[in-house]
Amino acid sequence: MLKKFALWFICFVLSFLVSDKLGLTTQGKAFLYIRLSVSILIILAFIVILIIGGLISGSAAEANGISFLVVLAAAVALAITLFATWGATKLFGIDFFVAYQIMTFGQCLCTDSKKKDD
Repeated sequence: MLKKFALWFICFVLSFLVSDKLGLTTQGKAFLYIRLSVSILIILAFIVILIIGGLISGSAAEANGISFLVVLAAAVALAITLFATWGATKLFGIDFFVAYQIMTFGQCLCTDSKKKDD
C-alpha cells in the first residue's frame, strides 16, 4: 500500500510541477499523462523481461506464462480504471481528470488479500 501511495504522490507532485513551472497543460491532464506513461512503461518492462526470459531459457514456458498473465492483468487493470473513470464522469457529472485522480488514489488505499506468514 505504501509503494502504491508513494508512486501516486510522485505523479501528483510532478503533475503540479509540469502544470505550474512549465505551463504546458493543466494539472489534471498532466497527472493523467504521467500516470499512464508510468503504467505503460511498467507493462513494457514486463514484456521485455518476458521476451528476454524466453530467449535465455528455451524451456521456461511456465515462467513465461506467469509473466504473460502479469502483463495481461496490468493492462486489464489500466483499462478498467479508465472505463470506470469515464463511467463516473457520466454518472456524477464531474471532470474526467479529477475523477481519474480520485480513482487512482482510491486504488492506493486498497491492499492485497494475501496474508504474510511470519
